[in-house]
Amino acid sequence: MTEGKQSVCVYKGSLIEVNYFKERLEEIDVLSFVKDDFQTGIHAGFIDVSPDVAELIVDADDAEKAFKCIEGLKE
Repeated sequence: MTEGKQSVCVYKGSLIEVNYFKERLEEIDVLSFVKDDFQTGIHAGFIDVSPDVAELIVDADDAEKAFKCIEGLKE
């Protein structure tokens, strides 16, 4: 991902689903990263964060391509 660019959350769900979609996006050359507030919260000492929600983030320039890919995989 490029530093200084806008980023977009293209999917929010379980860590398993997010990692699956991340791998599929890599296959079509869309770079992404996983934002997992649960792991972040554990490291920071917070305990009131849901373990079931992670976000898949891409550059805004790749968002449309990523959304189409994810929608196609969900069908």
